[in-house]
Amino acid sequence: MDDLLTGRGDDAGDDLPGAELVVFDEDREVFRAALARHVRLDDEDPDVIWIRPIVTAAGAGSGLPVFDLAIVRRRALHVATARRVGRRVGLHLVTGQRAYVQPARGPRLAVLQDFDTWMTTLTAAQRAEIDALDQD
Repeated sequence: MDDLLTGRGDDAGDDLPGAELVVFDEDREVFRAALARHVRLDDEDPDVIWIRPIVTAAGAGSGLPVFDLAIVRRRALHVATARRVGRRVGLHLVTGQRAYVQPARGPRLAVLQDFDTWMTTLTAAQRAEIDALDQD
């Protein structure tokens, strides 16, 4: 999953632009969003994966993208099982939902690129805090 999030493909020269999360309840898609380039396994529960879906971007007067971390908050996925499915990671969640982390496409790729640009405007300490996924 880390390779998908950080944009690394299967081969050394195979770059991916980043990842998105797609969640299904039964056979109906209920959520789709780009994912920030960090992931963390929970220290106390190995079945919990922390991620940061990028759901909303707001423009700034400077023309640079700005993201509100009160909206772009970390989220926990409680995973029952996980397996690689081609270039995707398939997750069965304890809720009974299915989720896939897969290469980002279309508008989600654009949002991810804007988030990456926004991250470069932050201090190293701010970026490290966001990457740690240990607080909101």
